[in-house]
Amino acid sequence: MSARIKIAYGEHPEQFGHLYLPAEPVDTSTPVVLVVHGGFWSGQYGSNLGTQFARALARAGAVAWNIEYRRVGAGGHWPQMQQDVRSALDVVAGDVQRHAPVGVDDVRVVGHSAGGHLAVWLGGETDTAVRPSRIVAQAGVLDLEPSAFGRTNPAVEALLEARYEDDPVLYRSASPAARAPIGIPTICLHGSQDVQVPVAQSERYVQAARAAGDDARLTIVPGEDHFAFLDPDSRCWALSLDAVLGRGDEQ
Repeated sequence: MSARIKIAYGEHPEQFGHLYLPAEPVDTSTPVVLVVHGGFWSGQYGSNLGTQFARALARAGAVAWNIEYRRVGAGGHWPQMQQDVRSALDVVAGDVQRHAPVGVDDVRVVGHSAGGHLAVWLGGETDTAVRPSRIVAQAGVLDLEPSAFGRTNPAVEALLEARYEDDPVLYRSASPAARAPIGIPTICLHGSQDVQVPVAQSERYVQAARAAGDDARLTIVPGEDHFAFLDPDSRCWALSLDAVLGRGDEQ
């Protein structure tokens, strides 16, 4: 099992992450991967959802930084989540480097579901100390407006603490779809049988990002659902590893 180090990136109990180091020595050429778990932005779900994938990344030779963040019912809503993902990314240039001699030029971000929303949104932040080199969204929630779901989404209302009718500007500002172009290669993966997050979320994002000039790609995985990304035996899992680690980029 890869080494695990707990690092706090803030004072709140939910502001921490686990750093997973590969067995082999690391240096400035070793990629660092920020893992952002999903779970409807809810405090009912935690960073343990990302643990298996983080360990798989470390076994493959990457440094994995699996973060927790303040969530609805666990210390935060949208303003706090913005702050937390930014801080967790920037800590790569601080505490993470104190534990492993990695560089900051190849920091990749992967997020599942609500974590995919946070990962791609983070790519639109241009003033962070660390800038991601690639982003992988696994069934990401990439547009928060009700039209993107075909209905009002209670989890989004809880996240933003507002109804769309009362603050459409807030919904737009929190939607990755409204931030393109972000200038970072982005890979969207989605199971064709996903009923939690419509495949159209990824389709529409990639179409808009490409139209804006971004390098954005989409893979729809036949026959797999929203939770396949948490299953090491799934095609979604294998494709996610390939996307994060850059395997098959030459194809």
